[in-house]
Amino acid sequence: MEYTYLFMPIKIGSITVNNRISFAPHGTSFAKDSILDDRYVEYMKLRAKGGVGLIIAGGMTIAPSTKGMLNIQEIFEERSVPMLKRLSDSVHPYGTKIIMQLSHCGRQMESGHSRQPLLAPSAIPCPVMRETPKEMETADIKSLVQAFALSALHSKKGGMDGVEIHGTNGYLLNEFMSPYFNKRTDDYGGNLENRMRMTMEVIDAIRKAVGSDFVVGIRIPADDLVPGGLTLNDWKEIAQLLEATGKIDYIHIGHPPYIIQTTVGCGMQVPLGFHSAYAAEFKEAVSLPVINTFRINDPIQAEKILADGHGDMVGMTRGLIADPEWPNKAREKRIEEIRYCIACNQGCLGRLFEGKPMSCLQNPVVGLEKEIGTLAPASPKKKVLVVGGGPAGMEAARVARFRGHEVILYEKEEELGGQVSIAMKASGRSEFVGITRYLAKQMEILGVKIHTGVEVTPEIIEREQPHAVVVATGSQPVIPPLPGMEQANVINERDAISGKAEIGNKVVVLDGGEAHWKFLSVIEHLTDMGKQVEAISPLLFIGMGLMSSPDLGAYQRRVLNKGVVFSPSTSIKAVSGNTVSVFNVYTQAERKIENVDTVVSVMGNRADNQLYYALKDKVKELYAVGDCAAPRKAIDAIYEGYNIGRII
Repeated sequence: MEYTYLFMPIKIGSITVNNRISFAPHGTSFAKDSILDDRYVEYMKLRAKGGVGLIIAGGMTIAPSTKGMLNIQEIFEERSVPMLKRLSDSVHPYGTKIIMQLSHCGRQMESGHSRQPLLAPSAIPCPVMRETPKEMETADIKSLVQAFALSALHSKKGGMDGVEIHGTNGYLLNEFMSPYFNKRTDDYGGNLENRMRMTMEVIDAIRKAVGSDFVVGIRIPADDLVPGGLTLNDWKEIAQLLEATGKIDYIHIGHPPYIIQTTVGCGMQVPLGFHSAYAAEFKEAVSLPVINTFRINDPIQAEKILADGHGDMVGMTRGLIADPEWPNKAREKRIEEIRYCIACNQGCLGRLFEGKPMSCLQNPVVGLEKEIGTLAPASPKKKVLVVGGGPAGMEAARVARFRGHEVILYEKEEELGGQVSIAMKASGRSEFVGITRYLAKQMEILGVKIHTGVEVTPEIIEREQPHAVVVATGSQPVIPPLPGMEQANVINERDAISGKAEIGNKVVVLDGGEAHWKFLSVIEHLTDMGKQVEAISPLLFIGMGLMSSPDLGAYQRRVLNKGVVFSPSTSIKAVSGNTVSVFNVYTQAERKIENVDTVVSVMGNRADNQLYYALKDKVKELYAVGDCAAPRKAIDAIYEGYNIGRII
């Protein structure tokens, strides 16, 4: 692949960025005492070292009234400047430019952390956050305008190359500009000029504070996508008005409000390059550089976006979280070595929404770059035997071999992947193949010796005489010992997804209480096969395991539109022939589901640890990782595999 555009420099205001790749703004919860900390510095430094041209550091709050989560980074106090300077000093040696995104969430947060009323143009609650804000007084508006300017000044003092004004996502400035949120009748409501007044005042105040030789950009949505909100044409007009001020250096295309994000989602089902058509429209409307961000994963895709005029820069968040070396690997034509984001949202958005520091399923080092990011050469070098070619085993093998150990991996199936090989066959989950593709390629490059189709026994261990054994044999589905569950028409989720079992037309899918993707993907997969599906879960609603994920609403919308019947707060009592007896977990009221052809049990796994215990006290250095230790998710398996490979 020859790149004509991707690595071409671009002038943005007073700076020149050495390529067209930007690390898009996002929260991390990497902060100490509300100031970004060494974790954040190391995290960003690694992306700069990886070759990204521009970093837009997100989640920077400009006032106490927008403290929406724990460990949020604040830059409205002077004490933030030294750490900002450490951050800018860490990325500039690599030729990377860095911009601070200035943000106020408005009504789209909850007040539990700030202990202050939410602020918004009008006292209308956000349908997602469900809390009524205070309608801002003129004094509140003036105060926040100055808070934006002060935060911009702190950014400049901290050595930043510019700031980006957060005017999208349904946050405060988006709320003022859009009539969907703004019902005011004063100088800040009504016609477009009035609704833009606060944004214009913010721009003026920032320019006065930082001068003309400092980049000021703005991120705005392409479409509110809600009745009564602003359309694409409206936002293009706003972009032209912003450009006409002569005080804005670039336009960054952002997302609609949370109410839309939660019904569209941002997982694997969302098309790659989702914003490209929007960005192309803005490119025609303004002469300012336009940044196109969202679901841009692949350098070939990124090059085509630029070649087609669908943006002047490509922005990515999750792609560079998963692989900070993405730009360098693309430049060096090593795209087969890129560790692609699979849009699972488990470590990034999922953990953030749970109030935890961000991580990544594909990249277990995220947020721990300083603690575990450096892999020391092995000493002494050992012969390491890994049993199991799922994500935990492959990651352990990769890391151990990278450090210099001799590594042999055995997998009893004919192909690598473990449960990932099944998960990726489900509807809309095909990007899970990215886990296996990356790890298998790395093991090939590093020279891990792989034996597939071989089930390891203690005799094989005795023959190989390894110094260390990593047992990553995974787990097996459990079908609970309830009446009738031994019938031939009761199957587990793996056989349902893989096609090993014959499935009738009317299907009941049973959840054991996890209500995560394993259960949910079975439901959607069977529905897409044309089956009539009823989903049974003891939890309050179907998909409760995705409460912290932006994909929950999108999932519910998809499958309900496909005719699935949801039966929450319900558990299985028995199966008798083609009749399934269930009961409400609160009232104990029973009912029968008749004429059921197939029952699919997604009711938990048990660790496949027989080999591990057979080797206890027979192998000096023995480890159990992933589901073999305790059944969990792929993000846990890869994290454990990395750590075991690191410490052997």
